[in-house]
Amino acid sequence: MSVSGTGDWPLAWGTPVGTARIAVSPEDFQVDERLGFAPTGDGPHLLVRIRKRGLTTQQAVQQLAGQWQVERRAMGYAGRKDRQAVTTQWLSVPWPVNAPLAPLGRLVDQDGQALDVIDVQRHRRKLPVGALTGNRFTLTLRDVDAAPRDIAARLVTIARHGVPNYFGGQRFGRHGQNLDRALNWLAGGERPRSRNDRSMLISAARSAMFNAVLARRIDAGDWSQPRPGDLLVLDGRGSLFAAEAAETAFNRRRAAGLRIHPTGPLPGATNRRQPQTAALIERESAVLQDWAAVIQALADQRVTADRRALRLSVGALAGWRMAPGTWRLRFELTRGAYATMVIRELVEAVND
Repeated sequence: MSVSGTGDWPLAWGTPVGTARIAVSPEDFQVDERLGFAPTGDGPHLLVRIRKRGLTTQQAVQQLAGQWQVERRAMGYAGRKDRQAVTTQWLSVPWPVNAPLAPLGRLVDQDGQALDVIDVQRHRRKLPVGALTGNRFTLTLRDVDAAPRDIAARLVTIARHGVPNYFGGQRFGRHGQNLDRALNWLAGGERPRSRNDRSMLISAARSAMFNAVLARRIDAGDWSQPRPGDLLVLDGRGSLFAAEAAETAFNRRRAAGLRIHPTGPLPGATNRRQPQTAALIERESAVLQDWAAVIQALADQRVTADRRALRLSVGALAGWRMAPGTWRLRFELTRGAYATMVIRELVEAVND
């Protein structure tokens, strides 16, 4: 049950059309966070938009806390962003209501690590994890070995039909270490080192089970099509509803338009707000039968079961050739989605 990468997960649209080098430099992987709401303009917090390069979100938070002399635990962020990338994101910082706004500009710590503060506005609340609506990506693919017409055709397929909403390999840690640690802990082994570590290990275990169910449905050919008894979700939303047999044709039309998606499990204790049909329970239990002890251990940890869309719609997708062997892609994804899952349906990464 160890996961070390994405190679074993089936693809939806066949063999990649070629090869390419991905994220050769941080500038090749740019991410812009979208909150989906405006700062309130008043209150005891600042919403601070930063641009970072070569820093994790946690490192950026720590750097800002140290330089502005604020309590680290009182700060907030909506989502974590990759280190090996150029990313913009919002942080919340506790700030006296009568104090002037913090200044814009570059902050450099004693180790020479820099981040840019590019916007500061007042806000009434601490920014909670998950408050973002999604992310906008600008990716540069280098040393592309693929016919331009094949790339263009595959991009059309991805835009029209979406891609499997797998959790990316980074969720499981380097060489699957997070998942291995999670399975060891849930079997009675070494406990997590902190609350954040516990959350990371739980996520790794649940993500692996979700990916297993998604992979089985891709093999079955119905990962994007509602089946009677499925729990469905509206695109970009969180509320679930059951796929009724009488509405099969209607739901398939909606799914074809990327308006709804079947969902898969994030296992844990039974969630009474998400009643499931006997058919769905039987189908997913058959895939996860070897994980029964892990699921029970998660329930014992009071982790509540949840659901996640099996399919990921790729918004505003555009791709163009910058020069021979170099392509640039732009697209938008909902929160919690992985840009690498879009790329793997297009080209095979051959980074050294």
